[in-house]
Amino acid sequence: MTWKQHARATVLTGPRMAVHLDQVSRPDGTLGEVWVTEQPDGALIVPLDDRGRVGMVRSVTYVHGEVVTPPGGTVEPGESPEDAGRRELHEEAGITARDWTALGSVALMTRNTARLHVFLARDLALGEQQLTASEFGMTLEWWGLPEAVKAACDGRLTLVGASLGILVAARYLETE
Repeated sequence: MTWKQHARATVLTGPRMAVHLDQVSRPDGTLGEVWVTEQPDGALIVPLDDRGRVGMVRSVTYVHGEVVTPPGGTVEPGESPEDAGRRELHEEAGITARDWTALGSVALMTRNTARLHVFLARDLALGEQQLTASEFGMTLEWWGLPEAVKAACDGRLTLVGASLGILVAARYLETE
């Protein structure tokens, strides 16, 4: 048996999101309500230089304060996840890359439609950041891959996508 939606009420909309309250039948046949947040997908890029260092960006966010993460952001309408990744890498880190590897796509939460698309970027060229207003003050740092993995495991990378991206990239590089 599967979930079945009977009705949907949209209770909130914004420029990049909507919140719905769905009336559903659960797989066991019981009736219930499920809150669903609809948001665009994201792209996260793990840029790896020729010395084995990962480009990380440090910023201060409205909700979580200071965070460190690989570059990334929202997939805009009409953009592919890789195109969004290329744009975000250039904006946030001032980096362009000639070698791109898709590492997978994951759902981060069970009641949110957004998926995170993770990429490994290599053969890097450094340039100037092209920060947007919401990225003001973002700085680029270079971390050794082992240190980034350790930070992902010990909680210093507080955003789940950051930890996931680093760990998936490290695993991929081990098997390459």
